[in-house]
Amino acid sequence: MKKPTAFGVFLALFVLVIPIPGFVFGQEVSPITSLAKNLGLNVSYNPFLDQVMLSSQTRIILLSTNSRLGLLNGTIPVLVPGISLDSRGVLQSSEETQAFLSNLFVPQADFLGRRISAIFLDPGHGGRDPGAIGRHQMNGSTQVLQEKDVVLDVSLQVADLLRRNLPGVKVVLSRDQDVYLTLEERTNLANAIELQENENILYLSIHANAAINSRSRGFEVWYLPPDYRRQLIAPGDFEVLSDSVIPILNTILEEEITVESILLSQAISESLDTEVGDLSPNRGLFEEEWYVVRNARMPSVLVELGFLTNADEFQLLGDSEYLKKLSRGIYTGLVRFLNNFESVR
Repeated sequence: MKKPTAFGVFLALFVLVIPIPGFVFGQEVSPITSLAKNLGLNVSYNPFLDQVMLSSQTRIILLSTNSRLGLLNGTIPVLVPGISLDSRGVLQSSEETQAFLSNLFVPQADFLGRRISAIFLDPGHGGRDPGAIGRHQMNGSTQVLQEKDVVLDVSLQVADLLRRNLPGVKVVLSRDQDVYLTLEERTNLANAIELQENENILYLSIHANAAINSRSRGFEVWYLPPDYRRQLIAPGDFEVLSDSVIPILNTILEEEITVESILLSQAISESLDTEVGDLSPNRGLFEEEWYVVRNARMPSVLVELGFLTNADEFQLLGDSEYLKKLSRGIYTGLVRFLNNFESVR
């Protein structure tokens, strides 16, 4: 468990795309950048991953000079006429490629563009699994608080805020009562949600913390380490693709989901910080290969609301007004991320 440095987060974002201001490495304008300018597109090149990204208000496509396989709007594989780098490092493309891209980015009045169509909220534990348990002497008696109850309360409040204020987004809870679910059941529920073209889903796992050191306190947000690799697309998922291009497509998807998970983590962490203020410290962003975040095939984060083993935080997590603050903080972070996600230019 390591906390990413500011440089580490910057690097994770930097290696996704490098804007090309009309020239490639200070040399002549390439056919792709000329095409992008004519169509009013943003264009970026990532030399580390050998990826070109072209985006409009409604569409975004990732291309590679090593493959004809492209990824449209993060989920749809397409075969694209080849692009290449010449000896001067200038991006080259055939007339066929430029015609294909021009066709792809023709304005469509009825095209909805990238959007978050669903949010999956996963309150941890439940039923026979209480999660962390806090026991403290308060006012002459022993008081007990279970993680499963705290996280369900917050998750239900976040779901209510989302449903009331974002009627166009489907909100799904892994559980809305005190029942037990395996980790596999939770991620299977999220991965099984059907999406249409350009639709995306977010996964948010909500927990409360515990530590041997009773002085530990504060909230945390976790995401999957950027170097972790999983099988997001399996052989046979797309009949038109050969098995040899599946690893390429997996890499493209993994990089996109990783960056979006980091951005989602940042948005939730900052919003919780604003809402909670001095009541509880912001312990920051962390990386870990939690089962749910590594098995959810979508941007996914895990939030730790605070430490039940800390007497002061135990009291906060048992206070309905404080849980409202946590719920509003998570909700605001989700909305901030959604607004940025859906405003691709």
